[in-house]
Amino acid sequence: RHSTGVSLTPPGCTYQRECHRLVTLAEQAVVRTRAVAQGGAGEVRVGFISSAMIEFLPKVLVAFRAAHPGVRLKLVEGISIDVARMVELGQVDVGLLSPPVTFAAAMRQDALLSDCLVAVLPADHPLAASPHIALSALKNEPFVSFTAARVASFHHRIVAACMEQGFEPDIVQEATQVYTILSLVAGGMGVALLPSATASLRHPGVVHVPISDASTLLRTQIDAVTLDGPTAAAAQAFLDVAKAVAASAG
Repeated sequence: RHSTGVSLTPPGCTYQRECHRLVTLAEQAVVRTRAVAQGGAGEVRVGFISSAMIEFLPKVLVAFRAAHPGVRLKLVEGISIDVARMVELGQVDVGLLSPPVTFAAAMRQDALLSDCLVAVLPADHPLAASPHIALSALKNEPFVSFTAARVASFHHRIVAACMEQGFEPDIVQEATQVYTILSLVAGGMGVALLPSATASLRHPGVVHVPISDASTLLRTQIDAVTLDGPTAAAAQAFLDVAKAVAASAG
């Protein structure tokens, strides 16, 4: 107090500034909380298999970032059993994988895309120029395939498709990643069966030839999986975008 009235002391000025700052922070916290609840902010952790990144996932990322610029994306690559495990442990919110996969927890599973296995041959292979081939045409060929221990679903599907046509594939080399298999085929190690989407990788030294057999074992798909129960708004927004992109792809 002084002769002309009252004024804040230096400690009082500091207290006033701190009060204003706290009010501002509280208002910002409310805004951020509402944004997270509505899916406009926060983080979505996505586990994915390499084949999803060939064509599909990049389109999803572009669409999602355009629609939800305030949401951070964290991407983690793995094979299907790894992605399933990450979802079960809560390490990712959404998993993109290829069934069949056994889950240890209750999951929600949405089919997104379907594809078919095609023959991948070295560019100088006698059948490389064929418009299509029967799977049985490869019965005497060495095969490069997904490893049974790590990519069991694809490995068993490929073996079963060959057995359906009367022969057991001679698997001379195994790998876990698509690009490794393509490189092994290009190196003359053998032939392979891979999803047709891998043709867009334009790997030098290999050709993709459709298989004429009408077998359900040659059909593959990519599913989105989440833990059964309530899904965070941002994760649900990602799922919605993924479904929309898949639908537009036909």
